[in-house]
Amino acid sequence: MPLSIEEVRHIAGLARLNFSDKEEQILAHDMGQILNYVATLNDVDTSNVEPMTHVHNLAHVIREDIVDERLTHEDALSNAPESDGEYFRVPKVIG
Repeated sequence: MPLSIEEVRHIAGLARLNFSDKEEQILAHDMGQILNYVATLNDVDTSNVEPMTHVHNLAHVIREDIVDERLTHEDALSNAPESDGEYFRVPKVIG
């Protein structure tokens, strides 16, 4: 499936790339080979292959959500370098 120089120029324009005439010839050849390789996938019989959402057949790996004791407001602020008694105090970020 060879690509024409015009198609290579169009693709290069979409990618905002500039190539010399020699580079366009090389790209037309290389991109044609890539498209030929990808076209071989059409020859593969996938009629008995079940569609997949992931490559690996993994079970649900997320742990159960277990309700535990909550951290009190005072305990959360107890390890803060600075607080005003109600909130964490942090250095000013926006000028």
